[in-house]
Amino acid sequence: MDWKGVPLDDWISLAVGIVGFLTALAARRDRLPAWARKWLRRIGFARITDAIERAAAIEELSPEGRRAQAVTYLQEFTVRKLGFPVPQSIANLLVEHVYQQWKRGKR
Repeated sequence: MDWKGVPLDDWISLAVGIVGFLTALAARRDRLPAWARKWLRRIGFARITDAIERAAAIEELSPEGRRAQAVTYLQEFTVRKLGFPVPQSIANLLVEHVYQQWKRGKR
């Protein structure tokens, strides 16, 4: 195959396609899976943020300890106020996802 025989229009089309693909990947990077977004809607972004802020106020905990405490606060809240339990793995995912956005907002 001769690369010099490929028309410039084809090279431009290929480049646009690659840029579009990379843009789509970048847009999906911060997005939760559909099942996790359902949990987020049920619980609420503000409630998860509140759990993170309450845990952040405990100065004697390490960052890992604060994250674990935020997960505990979230799980206790959902059982007490919303009437359903949230599995540990889902609570971890939601806290981490909201924490990344919360951290960016504080800068």
